[in-house]
Amino acid sequence: MSKIKQVLGLLNPATNRAELMRAGAATVAVAVLSFGVYAAAQQTSAVSLNVTVNTALTFTTSSNNFTTINPGTVQFATTTLVLSTNDVNGYNVTLYGGNKGTGTNNLQNGTYSIPDQTEWVPGAATTTVGNAVRQGSLTNGANVLAFRMMTASSTNGGPLISTSWWGTTDNYVDTASTLWAGISSTTVQRQIGNAGIGSYSASAHLNSVLYYLNVAPTQQTGTYTAPLTYTATGN
Repeated sequence: MSKIKQVLGLLNPATNRAELMRAGAATVAVAVLSFGVYAAAQQTSAVSLNVTVNTALTFTTSSNNFTTINPGTVQFATTTLVLSTNDVNGYNVTLYGGNKGTGTNNLQNGTYSIPDQTEWVPGAATTTVGNAVRQGSLTNGANVLAFRMMTASSTNGGPLISTSWWGTTDNYVDTASTLWAGISSTTVQRQIGNAGIGSYSASAHLNSVLYYLNVAPTQQTGTYTAPLTYTATGN
């Protein structure tokens, strides 16, 4: 009799419903527990940004020109070089004269010209002497056009001046510590200064070029012109 009740109980809708509910709850619990076992997949990838900064260089000049000169009386003039750059290797400056060539001088007036001092030839390095000389050793009885870099320079970064090339002082009279040379020709642009590593700044470097001029009593009258070109280049 008890066996028959058990069978009938299984066939009872109410009993079946309870059993089904218990079975469903167990299934849900298993599903929830199983979901927590798996983690989302994750990967990382790194990138590196690279950029090359080009050289920026600004260069201008301003001049204080010669006026009227009396033979036998030395006269001086200047050009100021104004330069700023971001080049960490520094910069260099070259100079040449547009009229200068084989057998021709920088200062010309038609067929007449004023003699030049021997063309500047720098040393192999800024620490090696070039062919600049003191006033007392200038050619043609010192009746020439000559130039030199002045020792005055801005304080930001290394100076453009090489004391081995141009001497240690800015005297206007003859002295062994103030050296002069002739302006080179268009075919040979020679360095007159080189400011090396660390000579860069957001503010401008100021450097002056000093010109020397004297003429003989026999020099023809008139107005003489010498076009000059300065070029600044990052190292």
